Amino acid sequence: GKAVCVPGLNCYSCPAASGACPIGAFQSVVGSSKFKFSYYITGFLILLGVLLGRFICGFLCPFGWFQDLLHKIPTKKLSTKKLKPLTYLKYAVLLLSVIILPAFAVNDLGMGDPFFCKYICPQGVLEGAIPLSIVNEGIRSALGALFTRKLIILIAVVVLSVLFYRPFCKWICPLGAFYGLMNKVSLFGIKVDGHKCVSCGKCAKVCKMDVDVTKTPNHTECIRCGKCITACPTEAISFNYGFGLPEKNLCDNAKVNKSINKENPINKKTEE
Repeated sequence: GKAVCVPGLNCYSCPAASGACPIGAFQSVVGSSKFKFSYYITGFLILLGVLLGRFICGFLCPFGWFQDLLHKIPTKKLSTKKLKPLTYLKYAVLLLSVIILPAFAVNDLGMGDPFFCKYICPQGVLEGAIPLSIVNEGIRSALGALFTRKLIILIAVVVLSVLFYRPFCKWICPLGAFYGLMNKVSLFGIKVDGHKCVSCGKCAKVCKMDVDVTKTPNHTECIRCGKCITACPTEAISFNYGFGLPEKNLCDNAKVNKSINKENPINKKTEE
């Protein structure tokens, strides 16, 4: 089963893994001396991105679920709204550690390292190295500086996940970066009805991904969690599936129309 990719960030080294991580599989092919490009995995990711977008991050990624559980630990929570520039970091991670370095930083045999999996991703330590080292003395004795560095990264992500909502998804994950780019063309999206919207701002307040859905229904950071739909008092927000992008800034257009109607003397007389 590990020859087949799964949608989310799921390390193939995990003893219980039933499928391969698409990021790890992509790097293995790109870094191989036999292949130059991974058409199967790229097509697989594009297909999932077009069908679901970052819905995968919200509901199908095990590491996203792990961060959600950590964030439920009762303690003081910190906002990430002032840290929005960090969301662009994951695109640099995608470009450099997943695509460029494995393809071009090669050894004498023409093989490149899976840089993201080997040096950055904490999922491999959580799902693979820790459980395997617990049950296997040989693996435990072979652990070295690389394991220590990645364990520090995992601990940092765990601590940050308790304080912030999904820091790895927002700032580091290259898979989230790719699916985020597909949000604009995804068949699964969010639609805002400007006629029902009263511009109360409750949807923006409840969004933990710092998205104002009334302005950008298909923002790259939206993971389709549905919290904005639940919070909307007028049921103006809904999921949308199919061809054709939902209209943007419908609430803004509705506010403009309301202000024009109020300022129009004919409408004032009609109201009187």
